[in-house]
Amino acid sequence: MAAIIGTVQRLFDYLGPWALVAVFLIVAAESSAFVGLVCPGETVALLAGALAGTGIVSPLAAFATVAAGAALGDIGGYLLGRFKGHAVLAWSPFAQRAYERGRARMERYFARWGAMTVLVGRFVAVGRAFAPFSAGLSGMPARAFMAAALLSAALWSALLVAVGYLLGSNWRRLTGWVASLGFGMLALLVLTVLMVGAYEWLIARQDEVVRWWHERIVEPLARRYGVNLAPLMDFIRARFSPTGYLGFHLTVGLLVLGAMMWLFGGIVQDIFAQDPLVRVDQVVAAVIAHARTPAFDSAMAAAGWLSAPAWLASIAAVTAASLLAARDGTRAMVAIPVAAGAYALGFGIRELFENFSPHVSAEALVHGFRGFPSVAMTAATAVYGFAWFAIVMHSKSWRTQALCTVGAAYLVLLAGLGDLYREQLLSAVGAGFALGGAWLAICLTGTLTYDRL
Repeated sequence: MAAIIGTVQRLFDYLGPWALVAVFLIVAAESSAFVGLVCPGETVALLAGALAGTGIVSPLAAFATVAAGAALGDIGGYLLGRFKGHAVLAWSPFAQRAYERGRARMERYFARWGAMTVLVGRFVAVGRAFAPFSAGLSGMPARAFMAAALLSAALWSALLVAVGYLLGSNWRRLTGWVASLGFGMLALLVLTVLMVGAYEWLIARQDEVVRWWHERIVEPLARRYGVNLAPLMDFIRARFSPTGYLGFHLTVGLLVLGAMMWLFGGIVQDIFAQDPLVRVDQVVAAVIAHARTPAFDSAMAAAGWLSAPAWLASIAAVTAASLLAARDGTRAMVAIPVAAGAYALGFGIRELFENFSPHVSAEALVHGFRGFPSVAMTAATAVYGFAWFAIVMHSKSWRTQALCTVGAAYLVLLAGLGDLYREQLLSAVGAGFALGGAWLAICLTGTLTYDRL
């Protein structure tokens, strides 16, 4: 594969602007049925962006070429599966028998998850090769497929061309990350489908599951060992009760706290061992340095204000005043300590980690715990998260709650981008988010538990 990529790059350098013709053909071929397993579509899309970055072609032409090739390849694979799919399968008796056995399940799957499969499959090499053909073979409606294929082609092309454009001649540094992103999305899709399937299976067989639990687990344990599982089941039900003071809110709070601590610990482990995350830090820093322009500097300066101490203190004060006006004294008293505690926690953890050294030699060190974690990101996550919670708790409008949820996530994301633009490492920003999220979970769970008491 490395030899193929090298040959393609030399060919593109020789062709100049005419390389877009080859880009279109390779991307379209990769999206066609089965051919995609041997066509380096992601690499070619990154190369197209790199050509635009060096001024050989325009960025718009590179994007349009890649997007058109991706969409046309998907449509070709869909039409092949729709009208000639059975003839293709007839070439392999094994494939024909497997299709006949799973035909009903496949058709049900694409009826429900077809659009999501086409969208996510675009980011995975094996998905680009088989998802359009399988969608056509299963009889997925053409209108639904076209919408998903055009959207996925536009998103995939914009991402890869933009990355190639920003990295220029350094585009090779991100090829492995792009591939891992695709497999990550595939794993997420598979996990989601499995969880939804398990949920539906349990709901449809509630009586059978309960009967099996009592006949095979509860009663044998009670007869043989005298074990009574009723208290355990009562405890579990109480942990998910929406009314008990140690109920559902505490369970969710502990789960969020555990997830944030797991994220924080994973980042620390990667820096200690100098795992690939430190390389990603380098790539992100190089991309941001390459993208600096006066206009971008102004935009990122505004984003940087979202995590400025004065601004966050104002948000915390407004949140406290609003809660007092809503006669919610408990959370009003907590609003300011949430912000102050986030800063104290961030600076304290940073002071602790700045004395640590990764477990590698000085020659192999990429970076250590400089500025780790981001105090600004810790505080921004806690303050915006608490303001979101205050609004959602006192609003009866689903539209308002949804708007505040998306708005809070957007502000935290912008604050993180501003932090990165101020030359903060991605790992430090991620650790700041995890630390702020953990502190927020502790504060919210504590106030809710106090209310229940």
